[in-house]
Amino acid sequence: MGKESKTDLELTNKNRQFTIESGGDLFGVASPEPLAAAPPGFRPQDILPDCRAVIVVGKRLSDAAVETTPSRIFDTMYFATNSFLDQLLLKITDFLVREKYKAIAIGPHSLDGKRLMGDISQKHAAVAAGLGRFGPQSLVLTPQFGPRQRWGTVITNAPLQPDIPVQDELCKPDQCGYACIKSCPAGVFSERRLEGITDAQFLPGGLWYYWNIDKSACSAYRASKKKELGWVTEGGHACALCLKVCPVGLKK
Repeated sequence: MGKESKTDLELTNKNRQFTIESGGDLFGVASPEPLAAAPPGFRPQDILPDCRAVIVVGKRLSDAAVETTPSRIFDTMYFATNSFLDQLLLKITDFLVREKYKAIAIGPHSLDGKRLMGDISQKHAAVAAGLGRFGPQSLVLTPQFGPRQRWGTVITNAPLQPDIPVQDELCKPDQCGYACIKSCPAGVFSERRLEGITDAQFLPGGLWYYWNIDKSACSAYRASKKKELGWVTEGGHACALCLKVCPVGLKK
């Protein structure tokens, strides 16, 4: 048990301040309940049974570096951002442990490589934490940076105050003409069929709504592109065009 004298809001604000002072750009807290709809084994409660909150932190990607993609420059920044988040998550975890709570960091590349699924969905957690809304390309769009940020999470039994999901839609396909979908060189996106869907959150305008993605085709395209461009690392994107062309959050 943690210190009962601390209120939810006090502890939450301490974590928020600590995150921002440590270089994080975005901070939110999600309740684990809406994330329990994930497949078994990929829910916060599967990792920490007495989970009470999911902290979500984001670090922006440089607009100018994103403009270079596909490039080794973008990939280098991409991995550096992930490394930064890994270190920030460890600091937040240490902070909570010192406060006598349980905490488990889930880094931006913590995933099941066979199923191409994160150990929890960082993106769904970010939406549940009130940091943004899904775009049709399944990236979380934030008012500040659009899709140009990376995510990390900390699962904890600390009694943190959850944030309220964003209600206003950020994606304006009538203005950009579905630029993200049309930019995909591998054609991995297909519009989600609505027949039989009963959960309004998965309908257009719902918090969890985005187009279907052929993840295997996306991964295969990026692997072939890395060879074509002379990549020397196994990881990396070698694409990210659906992120690059999104107008949301771009500073003019």
